[in-house]
Amino acid sequence: MKKYLVCFLALIILITSVLAGCGNNGTKVSSNQTGQTSQKSDKKVLHLNLGEEPPMLDPQKSTDGVSFQILNAVLEGLVRLDSNEKAKKGSGLAKDWEVSPDGLTYTFHLKDDIKWSDGNPITAQDFEYSWKRALDPKTASEYAYIMYPIKNAEAYNSGKASADSVGVKALDDKTLKVELQEPTPYFLSLTAFITYLPVEKSFVEKVGDKLASSPENLVYSGPFVLKTWNHEQNIVIVKNDKYWDKDNVKLDEIDFDMIKDLNTAAQSYDSGQYDEINISGDYVAKYKDKVQTHPNGFTYFLGFNNLNSVFKNANIRKAFTIAINRKAFADNVLKDGSIPAYAFVPNGITGLNGEFRKEAGENLFKEDSKEAKILLQKGMNELNITKLPKITLLTDDTDVAKKEAQAIQQFWKDNLGVEVTIQNVAYKVRLQMFSKQQYDVCLTRWGADYNDPMTFLDLWTTDAGNNNVKYSNPQYDKLIKEAKITNDNKLRMDKMREAEKILMNDMPVGPLFYSATAYVQQDYVKGWVRHPVGVDSDWKWTYIEK
Repeated sequence: MKKYLVCFLALIILITSVLAGCGNNGTKVSSNQTGQTSQKSDKKVLHLNLGEEPPMLDPQKSTDGVSFQILNAVLEGLVRLDSNEKAKKGSGLAKDWEVSPDGLTYTFHLKDDIKWSDGNPITAQDFEYSWKRALDPKTASEYAYIMYPIKNAEAYNSGKASADSVGVKALDDKTLKVELQEPTPYFLSLTAFITYLPVEKSFVEKVGDKLASSPENLVYSGPFVLKTWNHEQNIVIVKNDKYWDKDNVKLDEIDFDMIKDLNTAAQSYDSGQYDEINISGDYVAKYKDKVQTHPNGFTYFLGFNNLNSVFKNANIRKAFTIAINRKAFADNVLKDGSIPAYAFVPNGITGLNGEFRKEAGENLFKEDSKEAKILLQKGMNELNITKLPKITLLTDDTDVAKKEAQAIQQFWKDNLGVEVTIQNVAYKVRLQMFSKQQYDVCLTRWGADYNDPMTFLDLWTTDAGNNNVKYSNPQYDKLIKEAKITNDNKLRMDKMREAEKILMNDMPVGPLFYSATAYVQQDYVKGWVRHPVGVDSDWKWTYIEK
């Protein structure tokens, strides 16, 4: 009995010593010279709430902002935009480039000794393969059109030309030649966009359809690599020890949860579990002076299914759009610095000599509840109906999206006398339903992929991959095409201004607000780069200072 007791006590001492040696989140506990315990963190870990499951981490197929955040952290293209939105030489995998005098040919030179996370060299052939993969009709990339500035890209994507005719060619392992269809002032910044990020040719051919389905089914070229992905629960990314600029990456790890409920996220932030959270509504008042905001280049809007038996009618679309009081919506529901939208291209996008929005006019339509009722009745008469069928508003299932949808539902009831049903679904499901036109009206958003009005306007041409409302107007298509092929920037802006007026007259989409991101962040988090266009956040330079 005594023998067993001695063994038991020894076991307890052993367990106690082990437990005393480690704590949570990579923290070790040790004794100092005074005999007191002190904590020392071995790893620099950032704890965040991603909010949603990333639907697609294949860069040539991905279309959503949540996936973009992760992909921008684990992959890198020819350039990486800095905090001033500049594509500087040496910022990404390209060390240098030349542009021909006519602006049609770019020759990129890759850095020496750049490697994939599996140790293989990153080559110009990987870029050629990846860009043509995005354009391959078999890939069915919804973002293929963002590569249309490249010579014969659109022709190949539409099945009218071969892959060999596309103006992308690896001259050798370190040299990539790109020929454009026409001069594109923003092309360099485009190469930082997610669709342009490379994948390793040999690896893709090896894993096939499993690409990006799990951490082991993707190789990485960016500051971080994907370590853990528990679907619908959490993601962990860790520092990439093969990254060319690893010495300037200060974080060892970023842990992401996927909490949809804002109250739960706020409680986790208050308890120190999260280092930053995005907030809206009443939580802006809760955190008061600690709240920071930044413009994020998004227009939130109502997408009307133009194939729908009711919303194929322009007057009904206009009625539902102008029946909403945007100022009341922004002041009482959002409370995060977002502002009412009366056009589609948001503030902050560059125009001819300043902001496009100011140059094109800020109010392309106005709210009017009385006019909304008149337009609704006019539209119903045109459709020869006396009663509207059941109408459903599709939106996400987050706490914020639910409150936004309920407010819109109430505006329509009060100002149109129309009862609308709300359908809340998971983010990934909403994207799928929107892309397949499985909705009546959808509360959704579009963000700037690059700093030019075209990123918002070519979205609605008849054959655009992300035209999920199925709007079609030949005159609109003509104007956008003319804007794309001219070298005269004033004429280009004029064409886009005219096109936007047509869009707002037809109202296939109803702009609601230009959003801003309101957030609270712990004081010890430094170097977080937030972009007003493209991917919202870049953590390459983020560090923790305690």
